[in-house]
Amino acid sequence: MARKRLKNISNKAYYVIISAIALAVVILLNIIVSFFDFRVDFTEDQRYSLTPSTVEFLKDDKALTDKILFKIYLEGEFPAEIKRLQSAVRDKLNEFKYYAGSNIEYEFINPNKGSNEDQEALKEQLFDNGLGIRPLDIVYRTKGASNIVEIFPGAVVEYQGGKVGSIRFLEGGQFNLDSKLEQMVQMGINDLEYKFMRILAKATRKTKKNLAFIHGHGELRIPNTMGARKRIEDSYNIKDIVLGDALNALDGIDGIIIADPHQKYSDKDKFIIDQYLMNGGNIMIFNNPLEVNNDTIRRTGKTHSTRKRTGLTELIFDYGIKVNEDLVIDANYDPFVFPGIPKGYVNWYFYVRSLGTDHPISSMVNPVKLPYASSLQFVQTKQDVRPSVILTSSSNSRSFGNVPLLSIAMEKQFGENPVFQENPTDKRNELMLAGLLEGNFESAFKNRIVTEYKDNPDAQFIENSIKPGKLLVIGNGTFLKNTYYDSIFVRESNSYKYIPRLPKTREIDELFGGNLIGNFDFFENCVDYMLGESTLLAIRSRVIYLHPTDKLKIEEKGSFYKFVNIIIPTSIIILLAIIVAVVRRYKYVRK
Repeated sequence: MARKRLKNISNKAYYVIISAIALAVVILLNIIVSFFDFRVDFTEDQRYSLTPSTVEFLKDDKALTDKILFKIYLEGEFPAEIKRLQSAVRDKLNEFKYYAGSNIEYEFINPNKGSNEDQEALKEQLFDNGLGIRPLDIVYRTKGASNIVEIFPGAVVEYQGGKVGSIRFLEGGQFNLDSKLEQMVQMGINDLEYKFMRILAKATRKTKKNLAFIHGHGELRIPNTMGARKRIEDSYNIKDIVLGDALNALDGIDGIIIADPHQKYSDKDKFIIDQYLMNGGNIMIFNNPLEVNNDTIRRTGKTHSTRKRTGLTELIFDYGIKVNEDLVIDANYDPFVFPGIPKGYVNWYFYVRSLGTDHPISSMVNPVKLPYASSLQFVQTKQDVRPSVILTSSSNSRSFGNVPLLSIAMEKQFGENPVFQENPTDKRNELMLAGLLEGNFESAFKNRIVTEYKDNPDAQFIENSIKPGKLLVIGNGTFLKNTYYDSIFVRESNSYKYIPRLPKTREIDELFGGNLIGNFDFFENCVDYMLGESTLLAIRSRVIYLHPTDKLKIEEKGSFYKFVNIIIPTSIIILLAIIVAVVRRYKYVRK
């Protein structure tokens, strides 16, 4: 008896000692860990980690010198997809706070709280005539009825006591609760770090680079590009320059845009552009050599394309890019509004929805709509440059003729699912629609410099680049033109104001609002990359993979998995209880 009691005491002491040792180890580990500051992100895509450039910025006391407040209007009852966005915003800002400390502040606000008058006033303020956060209506069905929830997926940012701007996590509009919304949310989450860093850069930027739109040769007019300008005006000084044969016209300019010219460039203007490139300039040329009149097509159902003789294609060829005099037709297309027919549009294979490559400019943007795009080719030259393909057509596309005839009858010929290639999945069918050359160029005037420039002491002719330059060519000149927006002239400031146009019944933005295009995002990326803001682009090109749930599979097998999740753990507990009871009975009950 005494021996058995001694054994029981010994067993209890053993378990007490073991427990004490385990507790001591845990406490010791916690004490040790508290002396080290480290974080580990076990996710495959490092979704909870910031890029090194962001961390460097947030840690820099000279960059962010005051508190910046993010007022986030994502509070309330949402579908799960929006809840995921809300959590991602909170996680990302917590990560920012980890490095920037108390300089980062945020609060979540429910815009649907308070009196109706207060709610309406706040929403008007957030919308800011379409320039702020746009409402997103999500349509869903419950119990056979259709419901709509309105959210304001964005934030207003304040720095040093004043409003810096607003962030849109998602664009506004009306969406169904389906996979398209999930995709949109995924892209919104991918862009969070970029959008936060962009507003931080804007708030703390002390100087801006100079970007010039070139005029004088029938390029897009200022009102036509107000939407695109709005996207970059906070980051760059935008100028409008007529070269006018002035050799110093581009002095002090960090980048130039030539958008959809229609008239011939003089040799002297081409010489100015050439020498700008030799001095390390950054040139963006958006141009297709063929012109198509949509009014003629709507009136007659067909039209011929006509050549534009600007002289730029010859200049570009000397640097290493050939712009073909063709039009690309693609099975990945947008419709063409055509009043007077029952469905209101025709399938228009010339409205190419071009695809990005793995280049930071285009890797994370929606398809870029290029109406009447011409294909490009890199050509062998003596230039010491690095070529990159930026946009392509799909593998089910082809070059369509040399100055071809366009007709709406093509819809009957090809249908809604056209096949333009024998093997439409072969990636070798893809055509380059945007190309980039970077490096040291050789002057296009090297072997044909005319005396007028050679003998002019102001010309200071440069044969080869003295600094690396960049040349971006896109085979379409109108992709950045206002589509859904208008510009109005403000006499007082002698400038144009960009305003969103309210959609009207059966207009194009309602008809095709679901076909998201990334034209303005792409334009913004082009400018950032060409003018050296590649840090922001590196953030933007980051991919975070979400793994959306398969709702069909949930409906089919949801009950089974619920059963597994409930019954199996419960069964294990019951089984363990039975085993323990049997063991105790076997061990301690006297036989």
